[in-house]
Amino acid sequence: MPTVTILRQDRGKKESYEQTFEFDRSQTGSVIDLLRALNERETLTDAAGATARRICFECSCETGDCGACAMLVNGRPMLACEARLPGILQDGALRLAPLTAFPCICDLQVDRSVLHTRARDAGLWLADKPRAAEDTFFSACLHCGLCAEACEKYHAGRIDAPCAYVDADLLAGLEDAENARRKALKKALKKPLLCPCKTGECEEACPRRLPLRQAIKRIGGSLFPFG
Repeated sequence: MPTVTILRQDRGKKESYEQTFEFDRSQTGSVIDLLRALNERETLTDAAGATARRICFECSCETGDCGACAMLVNGRPMLACEARLPGILQDGALRLAPLTAFPCICDLQVDRSVLHTRARDAGLWLADKPRAAEDTFFSACLHCGLCAEACEKYHAGRIDAPCAYVDADLLAGLEDAENARRKALKKALKKPLLCPCKTGECEEACPRRLPLRQAIKRIGGSLFPFG
């Protein structure tokens, strides 16, 4: 039978552990469908026959439009609702883990509130009455945290989550952007490298394929000009 191994962490605990579950070969749909099917069992037992508590995870829209189900699927940061069975299986096995860029709350659920806190501190929202194009661009970001998970510089504390620079780039580039707002952005955001990485893991992980590297480079030159 195919198996799914989940890196688990009990609520309020710091220690993590792996637990493997078997599931039917006929299981199809998304990883979220699989997790729900496991939790809907009358008694959840692992592959060794031990009773297990229900699995903690987040999901909302199940259409890739909210970002709530972001996690590591076979080591790749992605939305679990977009990971489909059986194609996602590797030799009949699946591995799930929470994002490592954020504190774990329980199992596959993490606390991404830092993204909203940093956005608040930098004033990354539209003021007054937004033009339609700007509003569309802003709403494209899911704030799912996948770009941060894929970014080595974020893990090292050298820059904010790449998605923050997309919003900052738009704000700083507005013709009527207030100088005070640009100063607030510069004060709040961490100085990015003027030449971002060339590997592009953040853009590959982004469900909306936002121009993250371009935004980091442009905001670096705009708010933090060389010299």
